[in-house]
Amino acid sequence: MRMPYSEGVAPYYDLFGPPDKADEAAGFLMPLLPPGAAILDIGAGTGTTAFALARRGVFVTALEPDPEMYAVMLARLGSRFDIAERVSPVMQPAGFPLDTHFDVCASFAVLHLLADEEQNVLARYVAAQLKPGGIAVLEIPVVSPQRSPRPWSVTATRTLGRLLIEHHTQMESLESGAWITHWRFVSRLGDTIVNKVDKVFNWRPLTHGRSEALLASSGLAVVDEFAGYDHAAYVPRESRVRLVVARALSSQSRAISD
Repeated sequence: MRMPYSEGVAPYYDLFGPPDKADEAAGFLMPLLPPGAAILDIGAGTGTTAFALARRGVFVTALEPDPEMYAVMLARLGSRFDIAERVSPVMQPAGFPLDTHFDVCASFAVLHLLADEEQNVLARYVAAQLKPGGIAVLEIPVVSPQRSPRPWSVTATRTLGRLLIEHHTQMESLESGAWITHWRFVSRLGDTIVNKVDKVFNWRPLTHGRSEALLASSGLAVVDEFAGYDHAAYVPRESRVRLVVARALSSQSRAISD
């Protein structure tokens, strides 16, 4: 399961990616972990959540199939001697056979970018990689009346020396239920544009019913669910995100019998 994701935006990802969100994701996961736990982070991107977990002493296998995102993750990790021994970066997609199982398997901001069968592969892989009694955490963007189109706007800027980098975004909906998100990074030196990168993301939020079917077909039983890392209540067909905490049915049965 490999997808053309970055296409030039990976070098800008950490400039404008919200580091607080990575810390929030790590903070959400920490109470789910036993001492000395190991996590599989599927679709790790540039490693922001994996690094936040490693800073907390967790061992993370960071699976990222996109070559550009993986290259940025390696470059960042190479200078992080404080956490390098706790992060194992692997440039492979969901489905890659690993030689170990995990206390927690998590995937954030990935499922909505995949076709249906790829979603099935990812969810089944999560269930298969869990230790008995392990926990799956899936962030599922879902169809919601709270989501609305956004016009082009400058959503963030960064200044590096005399270079100003602007992050422009737009989001539009299609009658089919799909969405298109546009990113544009414009680098200016004074009044001169020295670089511009455009990226289009085509994605589709899952219906609540589709998310239910995906979990059931993967053998994942929901333990809890939230609308975000702040533990806000998930409201079907209202919330924009369904953040699921689940166990594999086989693991759950073994845990009960033990």
